[in-house]
Amino acid sequence: MEQIVDPETLLKEITSAAEKAGAIKIRVKGQVGWEGKSVPILKILFRSKPENPRVLLSAGIHGDEPAGPHSVLSLLRAWKEAPLSAFLQDINLDLFPMINPSGLEKNTRENATGIDLNREFAKGHPAHEVRLLMNDLRHRRYDLSVEFHEDIDARGFYLYEHFPDTKDPFAPSIIARLEENGLTILKDPVIEGMPAQNGIIHPGKGRKRSHFRRHGWPMAIYMFRHGTPRTITLETPTTAPLDQRVRMHRLAFETALEKLLQAKKR
Repeated sequence: MEQIVDPETLLKEITSAAEKAGAIKIRVKGQVGWEGKSVPILKILFRSKPENPRVLLSAGIHGDEPAGPHSVLSLLRAWKEAPLSAFLQDINLDLFPMINPSGLEKNTRENATGIDLNREFAKGHPAHEVRLLMNDLRHRRYDLSVEFHEDIDARGFYLYEHFPDTKDPFAPSIIARLEENGLTILKDPVIEGMPAQNGIIHPGKGRKRSHFRRHGWPMAIYMFRHGTPRTITLETPTTAPLDQRVRMHRLAFETALEKLLQAKKR
């Protein structure tokens, strides 16, 4: 996949792919402006039966993590292909494909005003992009939230999984699926200052609650605190080729959907 560095061009490709995939709505939640430019924050909706699980997928909250929005584009282009098509007919999906367009253009973690959007979710007056998300999400309930991220320092894939029921983690199946496909997993015992095992971090273990109070809530904690019982944050290594990072995201997302649907049938 060729990397698209212009946010407007990438959003046009994503919108076109979503329309072809059968999205029921593509909503503009607001505009983000910088240096004379204005780019929309889009929310894309896919629907099946009302009783089916509700899933939130988001990408591009950090501008220097382009694999997220490109993975969304790849998913949309493969919407009607197996195994993805089988999972998607049994879920209701809300999708934010690019949360930080100004950061994507500048290739910076922060937005154009220097704010890390993924530390704004506990603030009374968050950055504009985060306010748009919070206005939309605060009254919604999802069964699963998945975020596409990258780590410029990582030598392999890892993930965070936040959920209350330790009897049914999704993360081991995600790691196993990636390893089966020959993809590298980061197996350091400590990742981002937290204990990790086989590429899996469970937020809260080894890190005091005050950490998020000092540095700000990420989106995953916000979603968990507002009723989403399971949040998964996927981290691909930025040093790997874009196609490989996109493949990691796709395999991980498909595995998470598979696990969710299996759990709902029990």
